[in-house]
Amino acid sequence: MTPGSALNQGSALRVLVNGSRGKSSTVRFLHAALSAAGLQTFARITGVEPREYSPDGVQTISRSSGAHVEEMRWWLRKLPVSAQAVVLENSAISPDFQALAGKWSRPDVTILTNTVPDHQEAWGPTSACAADVLTGGIPAGGQLILPAGLEADKYLLNLLTRRRCRFEFAEAAQAAGEKHLAINLGLAIAAARRLGLEPEPALQAMLGVQGDKYDFRVVNCGGAEVAMAFSANDVASTRNLFRSLSWSPHETRLVYNHRRDRPGRFRSFIDWLNNTPWQEVLIIGDRPPARPGSAGYMKVKNKEGLLGLFHPGDRIFGCGNIAGLPMSLAITLGR
Repeated sequence: MTPGSALNQGSALRVLVNGSRGKSSTVRFLHAALSAAGLQTFARITGVEPREYSPDGVQTISRSSGAHVEEMRWWLRKLPVSAQAVVLENSAISPDFQALAGKWSRPDVTILTNTVPDHQEAWGPTSACAADVLTGGIPAGGQLILPAGLEADKYLLNLLTRRRCRFEFAEAAQAAGEKHLAINLGLAIAAARRLGLEPEPALQAMLGVQGDKYDFRVVNCGGAEVAMAFSANDVASTRNLFRSLSWSPHETRLVYNHRRDRPGRFRSFIDWLNNTPWQEVLIIGDRPPARPGSAGYMKVKNKEGLLGLFHPGDRIFGCGNIAGLPMSLAITLGR
């Protein structure tokens, strides 16, 4: 840390958020609660688009090259001495770099949102593989908050016990909205309580957080209903989002956006794409090495081409990867 920084002096409340999914929304909830408590709060998310949340508003973090783990240390170093609360999303993917966020931020509280399979190329294909990696990003002997749904995961709890973590389980919040957001809200409420915030004002501030333009939602595109689930990434979360719609697969055209650097993710989706009676499965983005079942592939060159796939009366479920044209579409549609 730079001399005189709030973190160097140990004067700021510090929270680290780790997990496969849901980190960014959890960070946003905490930023709102800490700010509402009158604290000069700074937060950083990676998610689809790297952003800083500060007392001056929200600012996109510009990059001259691709994402790098050192961005976390750079951001922490530039925090002003006036910072009274800091919330950091652990953006490390490599197992070798997981511990750096905790080393650099020295959190009072760490949150683990979940251990769903993700980044299969680096982590492996199962939840146990994800747990092996993600627990490496939790400071040994630290205070940890987990969702109540992980209370039965003996493999994970054994890993945490071996790291001497003091952990508690948070119930999902009793609030309207998607189930995964209720879980993340519950985690943020538990962390706010642990940090000494008044529960009711903290909750009201969190409930006022606006949805992100990259979050799951259904939008109207020229008379077509388009479910934007591209940023879910893992197949389990994606399936849950589809079930939440109560749409019939027979009446749904599924659009999967493929990235050639995410072959493990594509393989994890194949059974679901194959064994669900979709009206149509269309793959866009990079051409995959093989296509499941009767899926078609289309090279879509621009956002207009993507919009041209949607017809009045269609129900479109978009999934796979947000990067590329779906990200441009999400920005255009706003929130």
